[in-house]
Amino acid sequence: MANPVRDGYQEFQNEPDGSAPQVNISQPGSRPTPLDEDTSLFHERTPTDSSLTPEQAFVHMVKAMLGTGLLSLPLAFKHAGLFLGLILTVLICIVCLYCMRQVVYAAHFIGSRNGRDLMDYANIMRGAVEMGPPSLRRHGYFFKQMVNVNMFVSQLGFCCVYFVFMADNLEDFFTNYTSLHLSKAVWMLLLLIPILSLCSIRRLSVLAPFAMIANVIYLVAVAVVIFFFLTNLQSISSLPWFGKVTNLPLFFGVVMFAFEGVAVIMPIENRMQSPHAFIKWNGVLNSSCLVTLAIYSIVGFYGYLSLGNDVKDTATLNLPPTPFYQTIKLMFVACIMVSYPLQFYVPMERVEKWVTRKIPVHRQTTMIYAVRWGGVLATCAIAELIPHLALFISLIGAFSGASMALLFPPCIELLTCYARDTLTGQVWAKNCVLLGFALLGFTTGTYSALAAIFQTYGL
Repeated sequence: MANPVRDGYQEFQNEPDGSAPQVNISQPGSRPTPLDEDTSLFHERTPTDSSLTPEQAFVHMVKAMLGTGLLSLPLAFKHAGLFLGLILTVLICIVCLYCMRQVVYAAHFIGSRNGRDLMDYANIMRGAVEMGPPSLRRHGYFFKQMVNVNMFVSQLGFCCVYFVFMADNLEDFFTNYTSLHLSKAVWMLLLLIPILSLCSIRRLSVLAPFAMIANVIYLVAVAVVIFFFLTNLQSISSLPWFGKVTNLPLFFGVVMFAFEGVAVIMPIENRMQSPHAFIKWNGVLNSSCLVTLAIYSIVGFYGYLSLGNDVKDTATLNLPPTPFYQTIKLMFVACIMVSYPLQFYVPMERVEKWVTRKIPVHRQTTMIYAVRWGGVLATCAIAELIPHLALFISLIGAFSGASMALLFPPCIELLTCYARDTLTGQVWAKNCVLLGFALLGFTTGTYSALAAIFQTYGL
């Protein structure tokens, strides 16, 4: 498959060639509307073939949020306790929602200053830094790449978790219900065959029909699992309402991993013809997060209430040994197999852009496929090294998930408020609290997950 040359490649559709945009910093004196209240920044976009209606954007948001982490929420509630887990899930969701609103508002403010209509997460960070204090402005590119690297690690981390999830379920199914007994490591190697084939497809349009079918199957399978939970409930008094403090970091990591759709918020918002419909109080972002929170709370609370302390790394491993429920397990495996190349597409798109700018044309196609196959092999190798689903999920969630969803947004708002001359004591206090919450979860969650992984290997 030939790879077209991208002469005059532009990162944004309306970015001028050649030079970086000039940043117009507000001068002290006037006090404009606070950034998180300024709806004048949101203007209608020219409709295109890829434009999304609010209804379509809502569906995309909910689908993006419902991944493999959803099925590990009952285990997270075991770490936190039945009711403390419910309270903390609501709290984390509200904080994540507020932080994502910070990013969307900042994107439109930076875009209005830089003459850009569409911005991704990394360039929002770069624009904010270049509007910040003079000592920071020349480091915009560094901070942009820091966000890119974090997103790269996050997406590939999801892919590693997908390998472990599929191998766990296949091993459990074939070991318990057939005469084919293979180890988890062997299943991961066998999974390389279909995964390498799917990741050789470079156009999302080819994967779209499979993704649509997988989404429908996934939602049906989740509904069946929730039905199983609700029809097999234990007594509330039989389970702890509040867990141990020492287990809360692992709970935090699993919940943050469940919010794996954070990376798609700006791509979805960029495709909306009416951006204000995304951010208003009853808009796409708030509505989709409310629905997601309801599903997370139901699965976590009732999943733990149903499975009790016997809950495993993913709820699918607790399903009854009947043909119907075991078929559901295979349905999840098929859905995740299709989801793998979609998650893999995000980091590979960045790599392909670099290749088309830096590598001679006659070597580009070879290089792109080498990187793609190397990436798949690398995620499989890492999954082989850490084949413990719950610990892997907690590590990725606490490290990358917390950074993307909680740590970067307050920094972006502080920088943009500096540019608007609205950096008041209240703004400082609010964002310092958010940063404290993010850093607490990031450090304790990452440390606890790594410590548990090392302990598993006797280190």
